[in-house]
Amino acid sequence: NDGNLKPSFLAVTNTKPEDPDLISKNAERVLIARLRDAQFFWDEDKKVSLENRLDRLDTILFHKKLGSYKKKTERVAHLARWITETWGCSNQAAFAEQAGRLCRADLATEMVREFTELQGKMGGIYAREEGLPEQVWKAIYYHYLPVGVEAEAPPSKTDLGPAAIPWAAVALADKLDSVVGMFLAGERPTGSRDPFGLRRQAQGIVKILSDT
Repeated sequence: NDGNLKPSFLAVTNTKPEDPDLISKNAERVLIARLRDAQFFWDEDKKVSLENRLDRLDTILFHKKLGSYKKKTERVAHLARWITETWGCSNQAAFAEQAGRLCRADLATEMVREFTELQGKMGGIYAREEGLPEQVWKAIYYHYLPVGVEAEAPPSKTDLGPAAIPWAAVALADKLDSVVGMFLAGERPTGSRDPFGLRRQAQGIVKILSDT
């Protein structure tokens, strides 16, 4: 309501129920349980900084031929700094490098382990909670985007603010590392198969370069 969350929810069923109140109560019970889980994970995750989760990434495999996610973030951080400096934005290089190093740290959090669709976003939110600069937390939050070449594909310049350059460098570095690495590992997409989403990431690369 007017941009603020209200203490209510909407559940939709595809049948006409005999007892709507029972369905409502059951839905509320499930929702409350999930929200309590999320609150628990939030409280636990904030006890450990993203920086201190990097070693845990060494136990999470990115690809058997390309190493762990820690190895990937090291490559992304180095490449993001190089891209930023190549664009003549050396004053943003440190932000891009830090965001690149931390961009997958939320994979080692309890929240993302339970709610996998929140990866990236939770990293940005936790980075903001830690008081990291806007250039860093927004670059982490949005680094999976864009996922297409549409003119209005998010994020927008309004979303990014001063994080526009670090975000572009990190998002580009991450996608380039994935596309090039997977091709080198022999994981080329076919007409019917693209399990690593390489086409989508290639489209994101084109979108970033055309807009930057």
